[in-house]
Amino acid sequence: MADQTLFRDSDLFEFDRLPEQFNYRDTQIKDLAFALRPALNGARPLNTVLRGPPGTGKTTAVRRIFTQVRETTPRIVPVLVSCQKDRTRPAVFARIYEGIVGHRPPAVGVPYTKIVDEVGHLLVERGAVLVVCLDDADALLPDGALGEVLAAVLRLHESYPGARTGVWMTLSCPAFDLLRDLDRATFSVLCPNEVAFPPYTAEEVRGILGERVLVGLYPGVVPPAAMDLLVERTMACGDLRIGLDMVKRAALAAEREARTAVTVEDVLAAYSLSRHLHAEMAVGALTAGERAVLDAVLAVGQEGTAVSGKVYERVCAGGRISYTTFHERLRKLEHLRLVDLAVRQGKGRTRVIEVREGVEEVLPVPAGSSGVPVNGPAGVCDDEKC
Repeated sequence: MADQTLFRDSDLFEFDRLPEQFNYRDTQIKDLAFALRPALNGARPLNTVLRGPPGTGKTTAVRRIFTQVRETTPRIVPVLVSCQKDRTRPAVFARIYEGIVGHRPPAVGVPYTKIVDEVGHLLVERGAVLVVCLDDADALLPDGALGEVLAAVLRLHESYPGARTGVWMTLSCPAFDLLRDLDRATFSVLCPNEVAFPPYTAEEVRGILGERVLVGLYPGVVPPAAMDLLVERTMACGDLRIGLDMVKRAALAAEREARTAVTVEDVLAAYSLSRHLHAEMAVGALTAGERAVLDAVLAVGQEGTAVSGKVYERVCAGGRISYTTFHERLRKLEHLRLVDLAVRQGKGRTRVIEVREGVEEVLPVPAGSSGVPVNGPAGVCDDEKC
């Protein structure tokens, strides 16, 4: 069987593949369609925040409805911006320019104001409504970039009368408070609706993985026992993307051994690799300030029990921050499943921090004595929004 394959369509197990079936999110899709409805009549759409843990379908929902919009009407220009890649106002507007014109502006020689001017004039000329989705919008929070981007997009009509714009944002951090982190003027213009994306249940995970297996693999490749284990380990990780990666790795292992079915051992071997995938993506999404807190937790943990007071002192050694900011960053690490927080009773209430398995393995560099990578500081910013 060296020249045979178990895959009908291996691309179905890639994270960026837009599936034909997108189940268990009908309510959210209807809410997003309702938010877009005014744009069909040339009015501003409803600004919307899509909030939920990683791997719950937020980005897929946006990509799906944006694809339908492009196929249906030229009156709406949908632009999806990955804020993990485009973290500045000029980078975001370069992506918007690409969505309108069809290609990126020149990398050098064209000032930011010229790009904004072109975007504004094209929207007015075409009578089109711009809808920008800032995917992982919290990545723009450091240095005030999020507020700058929102103000530039939502106030475009002030410089270009007739331009209509709207903003969607995907957020994975429950502690992210737009009212607190944005200035009042920007928030009053934004005034967003919220669409919640709760974690998938075990039965929903089974249904999604089963659909991908049915279409992407040949019959019988994943027997019931292997599927049960796939669902169990996916739920333990809390991220559907890990389940898809496990299916792909397990099927490749069976294929390599010239077998026609995946075994439980294949799934366990795939899990040993895939389980770090979430940690790798989560660490890569951290801001400099959040990464400094994680490095401090690791450094203190090497010396003994990592309690919040000692970790806070270690973080402040690289630059003073408020305890409120430290606590918010710590909760972000917990939400991303990078650390576990527990309260230990003693003379008082002490918060103990434990780094989850696999996190240290995906860190590119070790932590130095200050809790900062030794070959390049993560940096601790005094700005509480960093």
